[in-house]
Amino acid sequence: DVRLGAVNPKTDEVAELVKKLTDEIGFEPKLFVISHRSLKLSLARYPKKKARENLDTDEVLVTREQLAEFEKSILDLKALGKRIGSVGPSEILHTVMAGALKMRASDVHIEPRRDETRLRYRIDGVLQDIVVFGLEGWKQILSRVKVLSDLKLNIHDTPQDGSFVLKVNGDMFDIRTSVLPGGFGEYIVMRLLSRREQVLKLNELGMKERDIMVVERELKQSTGMILASGPTGSGKTTTIAAALGAVNRPELKIITLEDPIEYRISGIEQTEVDREAGYTFAVGLRSILRQDPDVIFVGEMRDTETAETSINAAMTGHLVFSTIHANNAAGVILRLINMNMKPYVIAPALNLVIAQRLVRLVCVKCAEEYQVDEKRRDHIAVVMEGLPKNVFDPAGLKDPKLTFLRARGCGDCSQTGYYGRIGVFEVFAVRDEIEELILKGSDTASIKEAARKDGMTTIAQDAYLKVIDKVTTVEEVERISEE
Repeated sequence: DVRLGAVNPKTDEVAELVKKLTDEIGFEPKLFVISHRSLKLSLARYPKKKARENLDTDEVLVTREQLAEFEKSILDLKALGKRIGSVGPSEILHTVMAGALKMRASDVHIEPRRDETRLRYRIDGVLQDIVVFGLEGWKQILSRVKVLSDLKLNIHDTPQDGSFVLKVNGDMFDIRTSVLPGGFGEYIVMRLLSRREQVLKLNELGMKERDIMVVERELKQSTGMILASGPTGSGKTTTIAAALGAVNRPELKIITLEDPIEYRISGIEQTEVDREAGYTFAVGLRSILRQDPDVIFVGEMRDTETAETSINAAMTGHLVFSTIHANNAAGVILRLINMNMKPYVIAPALNLVIAQRLVRLVCVKCAEEYQVDEKRRDHIAVVMEGLPKNVFDPAGLKDPKLTFLRARGCGDCSQTGYYGRIGVFEVFAVRDEIEELILKGSDTASIKEAARKDGMTTIAQDAYLKVIDKVTTVEEVERISEE
């Protein structure tokens, strides 16, 4: 039983809302006429955030029985697609979310077309087609997602963002939702963030021994800035969370400003931006500095004001972590300069730069071994040129019997050939020659060359080292690198 209050109950918007609540969700709304004054008083009593904290309508429950049944009947993406295509509209959201959990998806994409809807999951960083189903199913999911995420049902031409909670066997997942107007309807993307996601240790990220040593050395500093760079979805936040875990001690006050909070770390004060309320990275960072922190994590450096405040904090007694979008480690310097930061400010403030990508781990259950042809061995030799022998021995590439692994696909990996991901890195500390080059305004190529002389491997080199160690494939290196 739902009661609706409207100043004018005869408008098209009210009629559409009543129809949606009745036909698509199954509610029985009762409509009441109210005055403008009553509406304002009611809205004032229930601010958006407070109202949602006390409601259970922002939760979806996937039961133990549903998940167990999925484990038995859904062995791969093809079987999952058939299952989703066969259920009724009222069950489809539960089925889509249970399938996402079963397939280890990080994101769910629901895309309406002219006469059908496409469902895709992002699994280990790569989008996989799951199934095509009717538009009625999309309408049902859209209405349910909007209600759960506290979005406006009658708005179809404006992007909307929200969230709801997914409960599975006592585990909680925050589902971040985005609805975007498209040519044939609103696209829906849902990101799954587990509240039990464990923060990795530095030695679990995939860094080489040299890189770990450089990072650990810079984490002992009490002031300065540490930046992680890479495109969206490259694992930057995971790396920063591992670094925060390494410096987390009772005598330090650590405050974060994130969008959203992805890892919940005990002993650290974590806050979240709220753009609707005007609480941006720049505004939040100024507020954080008044809390007398020792260590600060700013989720993303995306504008001049945030960059300027962060660098000032790094130069006035704080250890500052942040992420930034740049194609490689040396490119971080150019990115900061493009954000109007001066080289004479960057050089003394910046301690450490990390650039990274994620490559998929080849499934150990179904991987196929093959001999590497001479052309491929020659190409890898060129990419790896200049690496010290204790990191890479080129003599190994001359062996005609050298083998790598190729992805095949089985039930364990949902027929993708891969299971899980690992980082590949470029890491350099801003010291000595690199600091001098920054102060001189040297180009990116000069900074990269100095970093390589100091022991840095490029992302492509690090990725090929993992191919040689048989943890990933050549195809994965080609996917994330141009070398």
